[in-house]
Amino acid sequence: MGNRLFATVICAAWFTLTIAWSAKFALAADAPDYAGKYSLQEHKNAPASSDPDIEVFQTERGEVATIYHGKRATNFYPLNGMEGDYISPGGVPGRCTAQFKGKQLILESTVATRPQLNAPIVRLHTKQRWQLSGDSKTLTIQTDVDFPDFPVGVSAAVAGDTSGKQKYARIGVR
Repeated sequence: MGNRLFATVICAAWFTLTIAWSAKFALAADAPDYAGKYSLQEHKNAPASSDPDIEVFQTERGEVATIYHGKRATNFYPLNGMEGDYISPGGVPGRCTAQFKGKQLILESTVATRPQLNAPIVRLHTKQRWQLSGDSKTLTIQTDVDFPDFPVGVSAAVAGDTSGKQKYARIGVR
């Protein structure tokens, strides 16, 4: 009887894992493909530049890599729930995560920096919400910045200057 119970438990576990993995891959298959080169749209009707401002790579291993303004400080945002290493545009190291929420790609990063030489270390948290247009030709990025070590009112006042929304046109649409 013990062997039969053990076999039933193993079979149930295998079945549960199979369903869970299938669901995970089905969700990943429905995720938008952000891979490509994008140029910032300065004005609503202005044509996009032929030089990319952002280059995005999506790997089969479930990572998103970004290159901003040709700088090869490539960041790999793992899509598996783990944290990745991050280098800010200013060269400050930190940690990053990524996840899909519906049709949006959420990229988050946190770095610890000193605003002044003798000042205490302050954490800077950036959250980007990426969304592709229906035809995949326009990438909209909503960026929100906060400072977890500051009181909410101070963090919001400082971050107000760094948060915002930008639109990018895909270069060489597939």
